[in-house]
Amino acid sequence: MYETLLRHLESWKRGKITLTQLEELADPGMTYSSFQPVVRQLIDNHILIPVISHGLNGKNPPLPLSYRIRKSVVAQPRKREIQSTQLRFHPDIKLDGYYSLSSSKWNEDLPFLEKINCYLTNNGVPREEATAPERSFQLVGDEKWIDEKGGRKLLEMIGIWELLRITPLPDPLMLAVNPGNFRENKSVHRHLIVENKTTFYAIQPVLPALTYTALIYGAGWKAVSGLGNLQGQLGLPDEAENRYMYFGDLDHEGISIWHAMYERYQAVPAVELYQGLLRQTPSAGKESQMVRDVAIQRFLAFFPEEDGKQISHLLQQGKYLPQEALEAESLRQLMKTCYGCGTQREE
Repeated sequence: MYETLLRHLESWKRGKITLTQLEELADPGMTYSSFQPVVRQLIDNHILIPVISHGLNGKNPPLPLSYRIRKSVVAQPRKREIQSTQLRFHPDIKLDGYYSLSSSKWNEDLPFLEKINCYLTNNGVPREEATAPERSFQLVGDEKWIDEKGGRKLLEMIGIWELLRITPLPDPLMLAVNPGNFRENKSVHRHLIVENKTTFYAIQPVLPALTYTALIYGAGWKAVSGLGNLQGQLGLPDEAENRYMYFGDLDHEGISIWHAMYERYQAVPAVELYQGLLRQTPSAGKESQMVRDVAIQRFLAFFPEEDGKQISHLLQQGKYLPQEALEAESLRQLMKTCYGCGTQREE
């Protein structure tokens, strides 16, 4: 009963309360002999301050007829809980806004806060954009939570709305198409995704000579969400099968982007292009990138053992190879040799 009255006192709008009002807040079936010690404890803990001039109720043992509520003392247990929760939560989550709200609001939101913390702790701040239903399901397991159940307001209050990269709709893909593949009315369409714009423009001139239906500019992480609309953007029939190949920078970030493509769309690495990249001179300067061991191991599984060792050594040294390390003409020749019509292996 003590905790119940404490919650009522915290949400009580006024700074004073009468004994009669306290009795109304208590359990209706509670006897005076059970009720009196609870009120006495609230007085002893300096949460309720008796108004002496209003007198006593005349019962044995007596209780004052009215009280002042020390709101600052009432809120102390909740504030301590918020402080301890903040210490164990992901640093981007800010709980300061809950100090001025009621315990009931804190208790109502806490299960969602725990799930959000779990997501950020395990996955980090997302790099790719996602729609509200997608991100909502990732965060709390309910695709309607952000748009229809107050999730956005909570995310804004704890300061992570902008960090979550939630977009109303994914941006359309920037792509080039191979008209020959449409004329052939193929049932399987193969698409090459490249991370950077320079590489996109280097390959575009030879696209008609390749087996790909589309060449897609990934723009870093953007294509991870935008790729879901490729079928409609190209006007391909629903029954058409799409297969994806990816070529990005040889660094932790590039491999993480590929891994997201792989998990969502089963995109395989363009092994021959990466092998061409490995013949170039690497650069230093990517020591601070986030290391994702699962992504690296899955990526290396597509390569011969020696290539895998070379890639691992490069990453461990904090070095990297950008796509642009392959000069345009060398890249085009490699594309025609390895992925030209009549030469492409099946993944």
